[in-house]
Amino acid sequence: MADTPLVSRNVLHKNSSKKSSSGHSMNRSASVDSGSRVPRVGGDAGVMPNQPVVQDPSMPLMPQQEEVNKRLYAWDTSGLIKSKMNLMIFYESVEKKIGDVFARYGGFISRHAWKVIIIVVVINCALAVGMLRLKKNISAQDVYLPEGTRSREDHATMEATFPDLSNRNYHSIQSLSEGFYARVIVQAKSGDLLTLNALDKVKDLDKLVQNITVTHNGTTFTFKDLCAKAYGACALGGSIFWDADFLSAVGNRKVTYPMFRSSAVGMVNYASLAGGNVKVANGVLTGLEYIHLMYSLKANSGKELAALWVKAFKTRMDGYSSMELDVAYANHLSLNEELDKNISGDIGLFSITITLMLTYACFATMNIRDAVNQRALLGLAGILAAGLAIIASLGLCMAAGLEFVSIVGVMPFLIIGVGIDDMFILLSGLSGAQRETSEGEPTVEDRMKETMRAAGVGVTITSLTNVIAFMSGAWSSFLAVRNFCIYTGVAVVFCYINNITFFTACLAINERRVEANRHFLLMTKTVLSTKEATQRGLSKARILCCAGSRPTNRKEAESLLDKLPSWLIPKIVLKTPFKIGIILLFAGYIGASVYGCVYLKQGLLFSQLVSEKSYYHKYSQLLENKFSRHRVVSIVTIHTYSYSDASTESDLKAVLAKAKSNSYFDPNFEINWLSSYKSSAFYQNSSEVNFISGLKTFLKAAQYSRFENDVVIDSGGTSIKASRVYLMSRNLKDSQEEGTFMLESRVLADAAEFKCFAYSPFFISFEQYILILPQTLQTTGIALAAVFVATCIFMPHPVLIIFVTIAVTMIMAGVVGFLYYLDVALSSITMIHLIMSIGFSIDFTAHICHGFLTSSGQNRDDKIRGAIDKTGAPIFHGAVSSVLGIIVLVAAKSYIFRSFAFVMGLVLFFGITHALLLLPVVLSWIGPMSSEDTNVERLRPRNATDRQMNITHETAVCL
Repeated sequence: MADTPLVSRNVLHKNSSKKSSSGHSMNRSASVDSGSRVPRVGGDAGVMPNQPVVQDPSMPLMPQQEEVNKRLYAWDTSGLIKSKMNLMIFYESVEKKIGDVFARYGGFISRHAWKVIIIVVVINCALAVGMLRLKKNISAQDVYLPEGTRSREDHATMEATFPDLSNRNYHSIQSLSEGFYARVIVQAKSGDLLTLNALDKVKDLDKLVQNITVTHNGTTFTFKDLCAKAYGACALGGSIFWDADFLSAVGNRKVTYPMFRSSAVGMVNYASLAGGNVKVANGVLTGLEYIHLMYSLKANSGKELAALWVKAFKTRMDGYSSMELDVAYANHLSLNEELDKNISGDIGLFSITITLMLTYACFATMNIRDAVNQRALLGLAGILAAGLAIIASLGLCMAAGLEFVSIVGVMPFLIIGVGIDDMFILLSGLSGAQRETSEGEPTVEDRMKETMRAAGVGVTITSLTNVIAFMSGAWSSFLAVRNFCIYTGVAVVFCYINNITFFTACLAINERRVEANRHFLLMTKTVLSTKEATQRGLSKARILCCAGSRPTNRKEAESLLDKLPSWLIPKIVLKTPFKIGIILLFAGYIGASVYGCVYLKQGLLFSQLVSEKSYYHKYSQLLENKFSRHRVVSIVTIHTYSYSDASTESDLKAVLAKAKSNSYFDPNFEINWLSSYKSSAFYQNSSEVNFISGLKTFLKAAQYSRFENDVVIDSGGTSIKASRVYLMSRNLKDSQEEGTFMLESRVLADAAEFKCFAYSPFFISFEQYILILPQTLQTTGIALAAVFVATCIFMPHPVLIIFVTIAVTMIMAGVVGFLYYLDVALSSITMIHLIMSIGFSIDFTAHICHGFLTSSGQNRDDKIRGAIDKTGAPIFHGAVSSVLGIIVLVAAKSYIFRSFAFVMGLVLFFGITHALLLLPVVLSWIGPMSSEDTNVERLRPRNATDRQMNITHETAVCL
C-alpha cells in the first residue's frame, strides 16, 4: 500500500464540499492534505487512527465518507489496526511523559544556569581531591589472572603443607612459585654454544653475576649470602654446563641428552635449560643454540633486599657486552616495573588526545554563517564537562580505596569520546529547537525545554546502557576487568551528570547571548543583525566577523560538518542498487565474523604487556619461542596413608600409570620418593613405624636429600601427613594445550582411588585459558540482557528493540571475529574491550532507531531522512571524535593501549556502518510507522460505481 497520511475530519469536511462532474465525488488531488496530522494521544483535535472518521454532526454525511467509515470500521474489527495502534500509542505516551520531565528540567536549567555551573564545578573539583589517596597494583599476576580459582586454593594448601627450604635444600621442581630470581638466556654469536670456548665464556658470565654485591642497612651482601642453597652451595639452574665432567664430555663429543650424570651432583635432566636448535644424534648432544641460566634467591632474604640485588643485577646486565655471547635477561620485578613504566609513559599521550579533541570540537561546532550563531566555545565546554567527569570519578574511586590498575589508564580516552558524543546529541537537539512555533518566536526557556525534550532521552539511553554494560563486569574474577569497569562506570555517570547540568547550563547561557545578539567572542558587544548588515551593504566576510542573528531553523543553526551526513547518507541508503549492495556487504561481514570467532585464540602472554623495546620483552620472547613447554605437575595427597601397605603403593602407581598413558604426559618422566626409597638400602617394610624410621635415614643421606620436602611426617614421627611425586607434560605447543593439560591432570587425580590432587605453579596462569571464554560470555550476556531491559523502558517498541538487539549482537560478533585477523587473543584485556563495545554499539544503534520513530513523514523514506537529519550528525561526530581520541594510541608502547586502539577502531567502524548504512536500509523497508505518520491509501476502483465515485479507501498502515 502507498503510505499517505490519515485524513482528519476537518480535511474530509473541507474536501467534501468540492464537487466533481459526478456531483459528489471528492477531488482526487485534494483528498489528502499532507499538512494535516492526527494529533498525539491526549490532543483534542482530530480522531484516533483506529476509529472511523466522524464528521461534524451539523454537516450532512457524504456518501463517500459513509463508505470510508464502513470499510475502516470493518478492517478495525479484525484487531490488526487496534493492536498495532495501541502499541504505538503506548510508545508515544511513554515518550511524551519522559519528554515532559526533561522539558521541565530544561526550563529549570535555563533559569539557574550560572548557579548550576558553579555547583557542578565545585563538586567535581572537591571529589578530585580523592586522587591523593592513589593506591596502585602493578602485579601482573594479581591483576590479569583470575581470582578465587581452584589453582589459587591449591596453592594456599601447598604453602600450608610443604615448608620452604630454599635456605638449605632448594630444588626448582619443588618450588611453589618462582619467588625471587634473576634469569639469563645466553646465545653464542657463532650459533653454537657446545664448544669449550663458548662454555668458558658462559662460566665467566656466571662469575660476573655471582660477584654482584649490595649494601643494606650498612651490611654488604654478596650473591652467596642471598642465594637459594642445595648441597651446601648456591643452587644454580644451568651450572651443569660448566661442570668438569660435562666439559670433559663436550671435548670428547659424548654429552648424553636429555640426562647427564655428574660425579658431583648425580643425574641431571637439563633439557629444559637447553633451547633453540638443539641437535641430538643417538642420544648424544651435538649442537646447542641457547642456554637458560637461573639464579634463585632464598625466600627469607626479604622483598627489600631481594629487590636491591635484582636492581644491581639489571644494572650489571645493561652494561654487559661480549664478542662471543649475546644475552637476554629478566628478574622477578621486570614485568611489573616495565608494565608500569609503559602505562605511565603512554598516559602522557592523553595531552595529545585533548589537543585533538579540542581542535575537532571547535571545528565541528563552528558556523560559517555569522558572528552570533557561532558555537565554537560550546565545543570547549563539552570537553571541559568530560574532563571534570574524569577527575571526579578517579577521585571518588580512589577515596573509596579502589586500586588503580594499569588498564584504567585507557579510561580517560574512552570517557572523552563518550562525553563528546553526548555533547553533539544536545547540540543537535538545540538546533531542532530554533524553529518558530504557532505561538511565535520561542524564548530561551522555550528553546531549552525543547532541547531537553528532544535530546534528553537519547543522552539518558546511551549513558544508562553504557553504565549497565560496564557494571556487568564489576563482579568479574579478573581484577583488571573488575576495577576498570567500576572506574569507567562511575566516570560515565559523572559524564552524564555533567552534560545535563554543566554543559546544558552552558547552552542556556549561549542562547541568552544569541538572544541579545552579542558577539560570540566579545560577549558584551551587541552587533548588527544579519538583515541590518545586509541592508548596509556589508560584505559576507564582514557579516561573518561582525554581525549576525539568531537562527530560525535547524539548517541555520547547524555547522557545515553537521550538514554532511544528512546530505550524503540518504543518497546512499535510499537507492535500491545501493541497498542491495549494503545487504550483500553485511552478509559477507557476518561470514567473516563467524569464521574469526571459531578460530580465535585465548589467553594473555605477559610478554605482550610490555614494550617491544623492553629488555623483558626480548627475554620473554626467547623463552616462549626457543625453549620447550614441558610443565612439571605434582600429584599431591594431604591424607594420611600407611605407605608400608602394598595397597597404598599400588593405588599410587595406578594414578601415575594412568597419567603417563595420557597423550598430554611424558611417559618417561617420573620423580617418585617412594620408588627411590624402596630401591635404596634404607628401605624397611616390616611395620609403619619401621617404614618411617628408615625413611628418615633415607632423607638424611646426601644423594636422597632432595626428597626431604616431598614427604611431611607428623611431629610424633608415627605417620606421613602428606606427600607428592612428580610427572611432566609432553612439549605443549600453545596456551590452549596448556589449559587442556591442567584439566586432564585434575580429571585423572580426582577420579583416582588414591585421594590426591594435581598441582603446578603454572596452573595459576593456565586458569585464564579455561575461564576467559565462559567469563566473557557470562559478562557480555548479562550486559546485553540489562541493556535490553533498559531499551524496553525508554523505547518500548518491540520492532525497535529487536533491531537494536540484533545490531548490537552483530557489532559484537564482528569485534570478536576480527580480533582473529588482528592476531589478538581473547583475554581479560579483550574482555574489557567487548564490554566497552556493548555501550558504544548501543550509542550508535539507539540514536538512529529513536530518531526514526520520533521523525514524521509520509513514508518510511521520509522518516529515514528525518532520522538522519536528527541523529546523523551526532553519530558522525561521536565516531570521528572517538577516532581522534584513540588514534594516538596506535603509537603507544604498551600492548594494552595499542589493543585498545585497534578494538575501538573496530567498534567505531562497525558501529557507524550499522547505524548509518544497515539500519537505515532495514528501516526503509520494514520500519514501524507512528500514529502521526499512519497513512491513508486510496481505494482502488473495483467496478464502474467505484470508478465513478472515486472513493478513497481510508486505511491506517502501522507496521
